Amino acid sequence: MTDEVQRKSADELVDAEGTPGLVRRTAFDGDGHWFGHVEAEANTMSGWHHHGKHTTVGYALKGSFRVEYGPGGSLSADVGEGDYFSIPAGAIHREGNPADVPGEAIIVRFGEGPPVFPADGPEPG
Repeated sequence: MTDEVQRKSADELVDAEGTPGLVRRTAFDGDGHWFGHVEAEANTMSGWHHHGKHTTVGYALKGSFRVEYGPGGSLSADVGEGDYFSIPAGAIHREGNPADVPGEAIIVRFGEGPPVFPADGPEPG
């Protein structure tokens, strides 16, 4: 651990594991957290996945996002510009951008282990 304040510019972020339609970039990672930036192409959805033991919280900077989850993917949460959201650890879901313009969000994950696990989909509805 360091006592120094760390700073990174946007061009210093590094590519993170992503899912189709979403580009994730890491700002800071370690000691039980992941902090980064996500860009979602217009009119796209990621593949089904979960974040293992990580709770995910975020803030939509631009555009809109939809998170689908629940039995058979039957539930969804629409997140608009300026909204905050939270995805529980282990929740199988997919997210994307239902709008005609790209979306951007800031994401923080708290937990241990790898941050992204592809999944076949949620339990049948």
